[in-house]
Amino acid sequence: MSHPLRLPPPKTTLQIYRHLLRESSYLPSVVRPFVDKHIKSRFHKHQKDTLHVSSRTKKAEKGLRYLRAANSGDTSRMTRILLFAFGRIGPRRRELLDAVIKRPPPQNTEELEAKIKETMDVSPDSPPPDWLDNWDTDVLQALTHLQMTASPPNTPRPAFTSTMTTLSKAFPETNSWGEPWNPRTKRTKTKKYWKNLATRILPPVPKEEWETLEMVSKGIFAEAGWKVPARRTPIGDLYEPEWKWPLYATQSAARVDRPASRRFKLLTGEKDYNTPTGEPNALNCHRYTARAWRRLMMNIWRMTPIMEPLEQPMGEIKFDLKWGDSMFKPPVAVTAGEMEFFSGLKEQVGGKGGKRGKRS
Repeated sequence: MSHPLRLPPPKTTLQIYRHLLRESSYLPSVVRPFVDKHIKSRFHKHQKDTLHVSSRTKKAEKGLRYLRAANSGDTSRMTRILLFAFGRIGPRRRELLDAVIKRPPPQNTEELEAKIKETMDVSPDSPPPDWLDNWDTDVLQALTHLQMTASPPNTPRPAFTSTMTTLSKAFPETNSWGEPWNPRTKRTKTKKYWKNLATRILPPVPKEEWETLEMVSKGIFAEAGWKVPARRTPIGDLYEPEWKWPLYATQSAARVDRPASRRFKLLTGEKDYNTPTGEPNALNCHRYTARAWRRLMMNIWRMTPIMEPLEQPMGEIKFDLKWGDSMFKPPVAVTAGEMEFFSGLKEQVGGKGGKRGKRS
């Protein structure tokens, strides 16, 4: 665990960009590539946007404070970064899900002709083609069934409901007047149903990434390529803020000292100079040990599946999802430090009826 830095605030967008990449370099090695890719893509995407510079600069500064707090020991924010990096939330989750449910293009002439015929046979009253035509709804339904069966713990996605098992349970075949739905209304309800399913899915990841999560969860850091760089210790205070006495004259002391409070100290990096007992520790500030990293990565591994094909497909389901091991296995061997609690006790000898031996 490292204390939050008290750096001078960046003044230009390029300085913020460099600060973000520098702060990302202190993340674990298996997480950094995804965060770096997101930072670079966002910067290059909005680099020439001159209309929303102020709002995007504030978002970048907020993200910088978020990264600094996570690297300083805020486990809740670090957990969210891990969820983002491994596709449990955020844009990478949408990329992984899109790679699974996106309908493949026609592979041969027969499939292409069938697709053209299907398009030409559409009646004039039918709704126009939309994004749902590019989704493989059978795969999405199978993912829903398998995830509901596995019930991964601590999932960051919304929970499934009983009406989401099939499309027929989502809405009836007829409206409240007992008449068939209008084609456009039915299409709108159908899109809403599949969209609600997609927002709850935890998509599978590549096998190499899943194995990396497994090794880190079991404490095999070297083979997984796990490395957490240590922050370089600064020579002294890099930024000494001025005492803004007009603020104390016009506002309450609690409002002025709020950035240095225990709740916001990890985000701001401010120090509290008004405490007679010394600098208090920040709230939710923990030390990143090997055991702490194992626990964090174990939670991510339990909610991360890989897709495995079935040798004997069960109807429409032609694949299975393998999730991280969530079973707790207590240690069998007793360590030398734990043996002192059993010193002076006789070995228990089993008798009739499973009676225990007497203690000395």
